[in-house]
This record gives sequence, structure tokens and C-alpha cells, in this order.
Amino acid sequence: MKPIIQVKDLSVAYNLGKSSEFWALRNANLEIEEGEYIIIYGPSGCGKSTLLYCLSGLETPTTGAVVVNGSNLSKLNPEEMELHRRLKIGIVFQSFNLIPTLSVLDNITLPQVFGKIDKQTRVKIAMQLANKFGIGDFIHRFPKELSGGQQQRVAITRSLIYSPQILLADEPVGNLDSKSAKITMEFLTEINEKEGKTVILVTHDPSYLHYAHRVFYIKDSRITKVVTNPKKNTPAGQVRGEITELERISLMYPYLTEEKLRAKMILNHILLPHGIEIYDKIEETISRYLAKKITEKELFEILDNPPVNLYVQTARNITKKAVELASEIDVLDYEKATTTDISTEERVVNLRGFLLDEYSGELTVQQIRRLDIVLLKRINGEIKKKELQDMLDAPFKDGGVGLNSRTAQKFTGQIELVLMNK
Repeated sequence: MKPIIQVKDLSVAYNLGKSSEFWALRNANLEIEEGEYIIIYGPSGCGKSTLLYCLSGLETPTTGAVVVNGSNLSKLNPEEMELHRRLKIGIVFQSFNLIPTLSVLDNITLPQVFGKIDKQTRVKIAMQLANKFGIGDFIHRFPKELSGGQQQRVAITRSLIYSPQILLADEPVGNLDSKSAKITMEFLTEINEKEGKTVILVTHDPSYLHYAHRVFYIKDSRITKVVTNPKKNTPAGQVRGEITELERISLMYPYLTEEKLRAKMILNHILLPHGIEIYDKIEETISRYLAKKITEKELFEILDNPPVNLYVQTARNITKKAVELASEIDVLDYEKATTTDISTEERVVNLRGFLLDEYSGELTVQQIRRLDIVLLKRINGEIKKKELQDMLDAPFKDGGVGLNSRTAQKFTGQIELVLMNK
């Protein structure tokens, strides 16, 4: 199958030849199949949005070429470029770009107004899209009457008014809360999987990488690597071939450099000789235990037998540690249920009680007061995990709680588990 998009030796420079010369993108090469979901990932300022704008024709390359559906964008005249942007691609921005004085319906149909489509036709198409994508109920409202997530869905629907093959999204969930962001990302996935659109999304958030068929990593204006998602089939329905272990680790730790990824792969083999697939099975088994779907005995038996097949002592050690940590996590349900209803001082008392109920030693009244002060500082974010452990471990005369090192380490772990889920 011929790629729907081809990028060849693409570079973009500003102020070329001047002392302020800046290269936003250097020697980018890529091919994208029709129906793929692609994520362009990297930190702010790395060149990912520049690449996206080149695909849309909004940015003119300094060197190289962008070929979309067989057309070299650099060779299009202004009229052809206008048709490319209006008919062949849809663009979604972080800031929605809805016109506040127009209704949702008018915002959606606006591109067809410029295309001189008659009102009856454009309203019919807009209503079909709005109903399909779940925004038909507020088609006559204005943007200010909608939530951020709803406004972004309107913007996405507007981008599809001409049914383009390609949808470009530049940080589309950057202005949304986590719930609205998740809904929007699933909305884009639906458009890709059910509508067959090619989706190309820019993000700096690694938590969204699993949505894509492939991820293009950009750093310092260059594409540094391309990673295939082994859990998603190709648009043609073919099962992905096995990817390398280095690619698997790259998906798990997207921020790491190539050297650190290789070091982690080696370390994983030292610590867990069976490799990442077995690591995934162990993680899945522990998750089932935490969800109370299997017993402690069943947890051990799974770890001890094929396909995991750990050494008996290793299986016992992992089981023991999982059970210990699971018992500590049990307090989290109480914490989550009461956090919104109690004061910070009460949280300190509850957390202190949780720590000391299982503590075999005894603390003086002064130590307990000092412990409360330390817990309050950690809850309020005034100190970090390392400082917390140091203060628990430090002698009382030096401003610490005066616990022994092992107890300080244990308490720190328990406290962090609670605060992680507050």
C-alpha cells in the first residue's frame, strides 16, 4: 500500500543565514499509511508542531518535501493549497478556535460557508455529524455555554465537515481536565477506528502514547526514533509483528535516551533473566491479587509455574512482598473516602494512628508531636519523600523524630502509598 503521507529530508529554519538562525526541524523522514493513528511526541520546543504544520501546508519547508496523497505541497499553487487545507485535511488546535458569537451549528458549518455550499446541505451534513459524535443536544448553544471538552468535540466535528482523509491534532487536550481529556482521546480513537481517518496527533504527554499505532519521537528538532505499538493491529487489520525488547522498553519509558534505554534493558535481564514479557505477566498476576481475584496461594503458584516459571525462592519472595504491600495499601480506601470530609489535622492523626498501630516500639509524647509536625509538612507538600525519611531518621535533638533507620524507611514507604492516592 502506498503511504498517504511521505516526508523526505524535511527541514525548517528561521532567520536563515543571520546570527539568530534557528532550525525548528532537521532532516525529517517518515511515511504514514492511510488509516494509521500516529503520535508525534516530544518536549515543548522540539519541533513537533512545526512538523504538523508542514503536513497541513501552514508551514513552508526550508528544504525537503511533503507529499500528501501523491501531491507535493511545495508545488501547489495558492488555489490548490487552499483546497488541500479545506478538503483533504482537518485541523484541531489546543485552543478550540471557536467563534464565540456563533452557535455550535454555525461554527461547524463555517468551513462550508466559505466553500459556497448551500445552507440546506451544510446544515444537513452538520446535524448528521453532530448526532453521530454526541453533540446534537447542544447544537444551538454558544461556545461559552459548553465545557472545555464539549468545545473541543465541536472543534473536531467542524474539522470533519468535508470528510477529510487526514485529521491533524495539535495538543488537542492541553487545555482540558483529565476526564475531558480522556473523553477527547477516545473520541479521536473512534474517528480513527470507525471512520477510518488517518489521525496525526502532537503531544508532550507520555500517558497518551498507547493510543497510537506508531509514535515518532522528536528531540532537538530531529526524529530520534519510531516505536510501533505491539498491542494495536495495522489499519489493514494485520497483526503487528513482534517488536524488539528495546522498543518495548521505549514505550514504557519514553523520556529516556537511547543509551539509558539500553542500560535499562541490560539491567532488566540481570534482575529478571526471563525478559519483559515475563515481567508483564508478573505485573498482571499481582494486579489480579490486588483486585482479590486470586488468593495468596494462587499468586505464588502462578509465579512458580509456567509460563512465568520463576525459581521457587524468587516466587516466594515476590509473593511475600506483594502481600505485605497489599496490606499497607488497604488503608487507602479509608483515606480516599474521608479525605474530602476531614481537616488536615485530622488526616495527620489518622495517618499517625495507621503508622503506630502496627509499630512494636514506643514513642515519647515529644516524639509523637514531632511526628505530627513532619506528617503535616509532607501532607502540605512542604517537604519531599527524601526529606521526610531524613526527618524521621534524624535524632530528636537535631530536629528529627528519632526513629531507627529501618523504621524511618518503612514509615516513609507507608506514608507515600497513602499520599499517592489522596
